[in-house]
Amino acid sequence: MKAKHNCWTCKERKVGCDRLLPACENCKRSSRRCQGYDIKLAWPDKIDGRRKQKKYQAVPEGSSTDYITQEGHFSFLNTTFDDFSGRKFKIEEVVVTESATRTKFNIPPSITSIRLGDQEGLLLSYYDAIIARMITTIDDGTNGFRLDVIPMALSSSDAASRSLLQSTLALSSFHLGRPEAALRHKVEAIKALSESFSETPHSRLTQIAACMMLTVYSVFDVSDTTWQLHLRGAKTVTEALTSHERRMPSIGFILDWFEYHNTFSGYSHSTDPSQCNHAHNLVLPESNSDSQKIIGLLGCSGELLQLIQCINHLRNLQSCTLPRGRQEQDDILHATQLLRNRLTNLRQECHIVQIESAGAIDSQRITLTAELYRIASLLYLYQVAPLPALPDNAVQSVVMTGFAVLGQLEVCTSPWPLFMLGVHATSDVDRQITLATIDTAVLKRGVGNYQIIKGLIQSVWKQRDLHADDKISTRIDWRELIDPHSGIPSFI
Repeated sequence: MKAKHNCWTCKERKVGCDRLLPACENCKRSSRRCQGYDIKLAWPDKIDGRRKQKKYQAVPEGSSTDYITQEGHFSFLNTTFDDFSGRKFKIEEVVVTESATRTKFNIPPSITSIRLGDQEGLLLSYYDAIIARMITTIDDGTNGFRLDVIPMALSSSDAASRSLLQSTLALSSFHLGRPEAALRHKVEAIKALSESFSETPHSRLTQIAACMMLTVYSVFDVSDTTWQLHLRGAKTVTEALTSHERRMPSIGFILDWFEYHNTFSGYSHSTDPSQCNHAHNLVLPESNSDSQKIIGLLGCSGELLQLIQCINHLRNLQSCTLPRGRQEQDDILHATQLLRNRLTNLRQECHIVQIESAGAIDSQRITLTAELYRIASLLYLYQVAPLPALPDNAVQSVVMTGFAVLGQLEVCTSPWPLFMLGVHATSDVDRQITLATIDTAVLKRGVGNYQIIKGLIQSVWKQRDLHADDKISTRIDWRELIDPHSGIPSFI
C-alpha cells in the first residue's frame, strides 16, 4: 500500500518518492529523516534560488504593539468549543475574575451616638462616607442613600429597621473585603425582614428600603444571585403602599430607587412571545423641567428612565409571534420613530441642592454620565427597532459618539451604558478601551457586577466574530447566550 503523494522530505528535495508506508525507502537509503505524508503547517518558502520570493513585510499600522494594553500586556479573546456549540452559559461561567488589587478606603470615625457595637458603628460610618456617596452621581441634598436610608435604619428598633441596618452593614463588610462578616449580617437582615411582615404595625417604606439594600448587595457580590428575588419582594410591598405612605417625605427617593432596578430588570429578562401587547399601549412620558432633572441615584433624568421602559415595551412587541396586521406594524414603526426623536433631542439638566455635608460635585461628570445613558438608550432602541426604522450607519455614528464621551470620564460609574457601548464595539481599539474602562471601574469601585458585564461583552464579541462572514447581518442577543435559570444580570 502506497501513499497518495510524495513524502515531505522528497518534495523539499524535488526528487522522486517511492511513497512506501510508513516511511519512504528513498529517505532511508540516503540516511535522511522522512517527514511522512501527513498534513503539516505551511511556512513561507525558503530562499533556495529555485523560485521567485514573496515579500513578507509587516505593515506598521498593523503592528502587534497596537494590541498591547496600557499595562503592557496583550489582551486575547479566546473562542472555545462551547462558543461554537450554542450551549447556554450559566452566569457564574461568564464572570471574569480579576487578580489586581482594588482601591482601599479608610474607615472613618463612627457617625452615630446610638448604641451600636464599635464595629457596627464603624461599618455604618464607612457606608455613609464611602458607599452611599459612591453609588450616586450627585452627592448633594438629594442623596437618599445617606439622608433617607440611615435615619430609617436607626429611627426604630422594629424588625424592618433592623433588617435595613443589617443589610447596610453587610454591604459595608463586603466592600471592605470581609465576606464572612458580610454573610452574617446578610443572614440577620433576611431574618429580620421576614419577621417584619408579622409585626403590626410595620413600616412598608423601611421594608422596601431593606429589600432594595439587599438587591444592592447582590450587585456588589458577584456570587449572590438573589437580586431578582429581593426586587420582587420590594415590588410586592410597593404595590401595597397606602395613599398616606405615598405622601411620606422619603417616598420620592424610595420609588426612584425601586423603578431604577425594576426598569433594568425589564431589560435583563427575555421576553415571552406569547404575552403580546399592542403598540397603542405604549405611552411616552411627559417632558418638562422636572422630568429633565438628572437624578443622582439613576445617573440620568427621570424622563430618560421612562423612555427606557418604553423601549422595553417595544422589545416585547417585536418578540410577539402572533400574526400582526398592517396597522399594528405601522403603529410599531411610528412608535419607534417617536422614541428615536425623543432620545435624539432629549435634554437633561444638572440641578444641585447644596447642603453642608454634601460631597464633591463634578457637574461635567454628572452631565457626561447622563449623556452616556442617552447614547446607550439609542443603541438599545436600534437593537430592537424594526429595520425600516433604522437610518443608514445610525449605529456606527452613535457608537463613535459614545466612545468620545466615555473617553472624557476618568471612571465609568454606570455599568449599563458601558455594557451597551461595549457590545457594539467592533474594532480592536474600541474593544481595548472597553476592557480598560471596566478594569478601571473594578479597581476604583470594587463592584462585582462589572465582572459579569465584562464576561457578557466578551461572549457577544465572540458570537459576532463567528458570524463576521455571514451575508446577512445577525443581531446577537446576549440573553440567548445565558441560562436564565442560573440568574439574571442586573446592570445596576
